[in-house]
Amino acid sequence: MKRKYAIAFNLLIVILEIIGFIICYKYTNKISIEYYTEDSNLLALISSLLFLIYLLFNKKIPRWLEIFKYVTTSCLMLTFIVVVFILAPMHNFNYDYMLFTGPLLYHHLLCPTFSALTLIFFDNINVNKKDYLYSVSVTFIYAVVLLVLNILKVLEGPYPFLFVYKQSIYISFMWFMIIFTLTYVINSILILLYMKYKGD
Repeated sequence: MKRKYAIAFNLLIVILEIIGFIICYKYTNKISIEYYTEDSNLLALISSLLFLIYLLFNKKIPRWLEIFKYVTTSCLMLTFIVVVFILAPMHNFNYDYMLFTGPLLYHHLLCPTFSALTLIFFDNINVNKKDYLYSVSVTFIYAVVLLVLNILKVLEGPYPFLFVYKQSIYISFMWFMIIFTLTYVINSILILLYMKYKGD
């Protein structure tokens, strides 16, 4: 039964991700890879599609794909948490726009929600507490690359905590500590929930 639900949820995620990217392209005529949101959702699309293929052909899920699926779900949840608790409040608590408008409905709300649900209850993968390091590493790489590009003035932002020339080094450091603390907490919660429900 879990396998059938996993197939349904991962298919749904693939469909929602594609719809989200189509709408995003119609809005902007591009996919902006400098955004963590776009990157995490693109990775989630790939991981869910691969996961779905293995499930449909009744193949054993390889370890690398289990980790990849877990990592992309963690990244999506970080996107969701940052939007709800940081970005929306910074935009006058405009949750209607940040969670329900255009591609943001898919990339900020629906895809993170369904990805977390299927990972915790249905995907039946093998992850452990040490695997959170993979997810933290992905976020760290993104942060370092974007930070360097901001320092070199190749990019500005795109997130407020990357505006290195508009705030002190101390504020930038505090932002990064907040983001990585959130990353750790999110990964720990996902692992705990997965461990609790995987045997059901």
